[in-house]
Amino acid sequence: MGRWVLAATVASATLMMTVVPNAAAAPTIPDIDSLIDDSGPLPASVSDLRQTPSVVFGTESGVVCTMWRGRITHDITCAGDIPGVAPGDGAVQLPGIYGKASAPARFVPAPPDALVAGEPAVTIPVGHKVVFWDFSPSESMVCGVPPFAELVCELKEPQNATGPVTTHGFVIAAPQSWVF
Repeated sequence: MGRWVLAATVASATLMMTVVPNAAAAPTIPDIDSLIDDSGPLPASVSDLRQTPSVVFGTESGVVCTMWRGRITHDITCAGDIPGVAPGDGAVQLPGIYGKASAPARFVPAPPDALVAGEPAVTIPVGHKVVFWDFSPSESMVCGVPPFAELVCELKEPQNATGPVTTHGFVIAAPQSWVF
């Protein structure tokens, strides 16, 4: 009987070691696809991006963002109290050139009021999102506020005409924000 108990204990310990997630693994990106869509009319094609104005928006937690887009460029920059970043980093940027090898988002130094330039920000409430464009499941730019994060922004785009789709963006959440 003692051997069975020992064998069962070893088997249980082995199973637990394989089930416990790796603490160093990258965090999961919170789902924003299922959030309520507060978007207005969306551009129908890439050529329509240059005719769409820049947008200033914010969150109930006080993060303020601008989404600027040009003919083929786009940029989301958010500033405010960003939990878990290096001292002095008060902003996060998600830059890109549509259809070109866009870079991952990055935290940058900025005072918390860096984007408050007198423009009123549209507030995205918890459980809602704003879609800036959505040409296909592999070509979109979306920011949303899921229940367990202050803000998530995702850019999905092909890196060239025949290349794979890449997802870049950031998550602002306590206790640790991150970029991808």
